[in-house]
Amino acid sequence: MLQGPDVVLACPHCQSLARLFTVANPDPSGAVSWSDGYQEMPLTPAQPNLSRCKNCGKLMWVAECPPVGMIDENHPLPEHEEWKKLPYVEPVEEADYLEALKSGMAPEPERETELRVFAWWRANDRHRRNEGPGRYPQSPEAVENLERLVELLKDGEHEFVLFRAEALRQLGRFDEAQDILHGICSDYAIAREMLAGLIAKKSRDVEVLFSEPLTAGPQPFQEQVSEANA
Repeated sequence: MLQGPDVVLACPHCQSLARLFTVANPDPSGAVSWSDGYQEMPLTPAQPNLSRCKNCGKLMWVAECPPVGMIDENHPLPEHEEWKKLPYVEPVEEADYLEALKSGMAPEPERETELRVFAWWRANDRHRRNEGPGRYPQSPEAVENLERLVELLKDGEHEFVLFRAEALRQLGRFDEAQDILHGICSDYAIAREMLAGLIAKKSRDVEVLFSEPLTAGPQPFQEQVSEANA
């Protein structure tokens, strides 16, 4: 991965500044795609979509933070030295996404879906390096989030049908999950068959669907479909 210049953003609530990293040359080596649609790229971290201001403590959509400038090492400016002292915009956890939902930060269904998918992913993060059963959301808040997500994705496109089938599987609603897999087009056949196998085993656990080995050289960029669709 080749890091790009940092973008300086202002908090939409208190106007305090923070910086956001950019990536000039993404490297998908070692990418792992999970059954819940989350994709990790260990050499190319994803930018956060939601963050919490280090100054006022309020949650904010990163895309709605006004840009103030850019720290470009190739074209240094006097203010860059002060900007380099700024904290980075950091990702948030499951509880923060659930807080954003309760506070009305997602008035549109698309935004609500995004927050609920990310809350689901963060709930599953604690299980991604574990083995054995019980690797699925179990807290009342996580279950409620997943049940609402199932409703939101009811009329979605094919990639969202996969999300919905996986959410139903992790809720233990195996018959419903199996039924909707039949409506997924052949473009998603491999993922469909892998989910069907997990459903047949009555497994609710989050699992790795695809993985790529780490390589020494740069690889062609592969878009993180799951992040873009969320």
